[in-house]
Amino acid sequence: MTQVKPYHVRWFSRSSIEKATIYSESYPVPLRDGSVLQLPLRALPGGEMAIALLMSNQTSFAVEYEIIRLLTDLVHDLAPEAIVGVPTMGLAYARPVAQNIGLDDYVALGHSCKFWYDEELSEPLVSSTSPLHNKRLYLDPALIERVQGQRVVIVDDVINTGQTAGAAIRLLRKAGADIVGVVAPLTEGWAWYKALSEIEPDLPALVQAIGHIPMFRLVGQGWSPIEGTCANDRPSSLNG
Repeated sequence: MTQVKPYHVRWFSRSSIEKATIYSESYPVPLRDGSVLQLPLRALPGGEMAIALLMSNQTSFAVEYEIIRLLTDLVHDLAPEAIVGVPTMGLAYARPVAQNIGLDDYVALGHSCKFWYDEELSEPLVSSTSPLHNKRLYLDPALIERVQGQRVVIVDDVINTGQTAGAAIRLLRKAGADIVGVVAPLTEGWAWYKALSEIEPDLPALVQAIGHIPMFRLVGQGWSPIEGTCANDRPSSLNG
């Protein structure tokens, strides 16, 4: 059996951890309220690159609570009439956030096609964590009335390539939704910015997150953030 490191995420209301150029086991992510999310670093296949890994369904309830609290603040300011969760990990946040802002329900997109679904209400999708498995993103036609003509916020977990966010946007627009935000705990790198810009130049401005993580490359015995993927490399059109 392959030896796998235990998965642990920690949250600190404030942190004295200083930024470094090389990290070994974990990466401290500054969050929008001054708190810090400490994520484990995991090597990607090949061993030359790594990611700061947020597995939303494997964090402690205490950490989950803090993430949901900060997401609720973001979503509340957008005044949505409907919340839509993106599978799989985004669903862990969409439901409690919808409850926190006083909505009666939410909408869960899915990957499996139920017998009453309509292929017209689906979009092709390639997952960054499962690149060899092409999927489709579906909206249950029984839930169209929850999003049609409504101010909608999409909730995801980590936005990296932008492929999932783009598919969700296209799908919900088919259903007549007015998308006012795409919210996630973290953005990762800036590839998503290019992907969403190719759909529509103003789409990247819809994205809001409570923190940002870079990609990492192997340097000696540790991991160094890759230039161009850090928070300070934010595209100029997103500033201000």
